[in-house]
Amino acid sequence: MINLGTLRERLTVQVASGATNTLGETVLTWASSSSVWASVEGVSAREALAAGQSDVTLTHKVRLRFLPGLDQNMRFSWRGRTLEIVSLLEHGNRSEHEAICQENRDG
Repeated sequence: MINLGTLRERLTVQVASGATNTLGETVLTWASSSSVWASVEGVSAREALAAGQSDVTLTHKVRLRFLPGLDQNMRFSWRGRTLEIVSLLEHGNRSEHEAICQENRDG
C-alpha cells in the first residue's frame, strides 16, 4: 500500500498524438492529459563517452496512485523535465503504479 504522505510531487501525464504539418508530414506532439500527485526519486545516473562527447542517462522511479489508462506510450512532465516511461508496474491489487522512467534531455 502506498503511503499518501510521500506523494509530494506534482506530475503532468502527457499523451502522444500525431499532427500534420504544412508539408503533409506527421509530427509527434504531446498533449497534457491529467495532473497527479506522485513520489519521484532518482535511481541511477550513467555517463557514457562516445566520440569525445559526454552523454548522461538519468533514471527515476515514480510512484503514484493507480491511474486507469496509463501505459508505456505516455510520459510525465515534472519540474520542467520530461520523464519517458520505460517500465510500468501495478502494485497492491491495482491501487498504485510504479514507473521506471528515463529523463529525456531533449524535452
